[in-house]
Amino acid sequence: MPESSGLPRSAAIELVRRHGGAVAHAALDPSCNTFRVPGIDGLIGFVLTRRCAVALGDPICMPERQGALADAFAAHCADNDWSIIYAAATASMQAYARERGYGTLEFADLLIADPRHDPEAGPKGRHLRQNLNHTRRLGVSAREYHGTTAPDARLEAEVEVACQHWRSARRGAQMYLAPPRLFADRSGRRWFIAECAGRIVGVLSMLQVSCIVGCNLINFVFSTPSAPIHTNELLVVAALKALREEGARSVCLGVGPRPALGRIEGFGGIFEFLARHLYRVAARSMHLHGKTVFWEKYGVSHRQALYLLFQPPRLGLRELDALLRAFHFSLA
Repeated sequence: MPESSGLPRSAAIELVRRHGGAVAHAALDPSCNTFRVPGIDGLIGFVLTRRCAVALGDPICMPERQGALADAFAAHCADNDWSIIYAAATASMQAYARERGYGTLEFADLLIADPRHDPEAGPKGRHLRQNLNHTRRLGVSAREYHGTTAPDARLEAEVEVACQHWRSARRGAQMYLAPPRLFADRSGRRWFIAECAGRIVGVLSMLQVSCIVGCNLINFVFSTPSAPIHTNELLVVAALKALREEGARSVCLGVGPRPALGRIEGFGGIFEFLARHLYRVAARSMHLHGKTVFWEKYGVSHRQALYLLFQPPRLGLRELDALLRAFHFSLA
């Protein structure tokens, strides 16, 4: 019988750190449902809305057990008359889904960079170098906060306030998989903070995720409304420098949405036409590709395709609503 609870928190964190991908940390959000089965050391984190289960990334388990866990999840959803969507699934999961008659949409890439490359160096780094020098002259500095070994309650409270200022100041269409939980689940986490005139003006969070190439994932970065321009860039450069000094060879920069859909399989021709058109309109209106453009300045060296998977292969109003809710879509 499937389990939806009962896994100790520490065990869930260990599974995510050991087997999770770029979006698996969202499964640790308290609002997320958890699917498990006896005999498989793993879980699937999902959001259930309107009888549609939106799974967050690939099944979180050993690669050779992903198919079995996904099959059990599919049976569980069928028993409850739920449809299934996998959000940000990798190519291996897309191959599984294609074999079982799912519909698949290629919509984004996992962006990988080499921290041994200094993005400020050379002619290609000239523009970034100028921007960061301007930010530094305004008094902004970035450093690592060792919150796991030397926690500072006062500093963390200031960071939480800064995060609230950032979130309340955001305008326009917003999408995210899970709200920031800055100092929860500390195992395998690192933080870099930006300060200006004695105030915290930005934060970068990095996770150690074993199944990602290089094991390092930058899962979010933000700066407050009062932060000097290019504070986010300064934080990223500080994190890359720390990894470079440690001899790291790669870092995952997260999910980079594409300006247009890539490969589409399992749907009819009319659907494909409508899907491409609607995605292109949504990507432009919400500036989805702007996130990818931001990360490309740090020298993306490798990309891995990411997919939306649908079972049954349809994208109606129910599925669209479920996706928007899973991604916490709002118009601020």
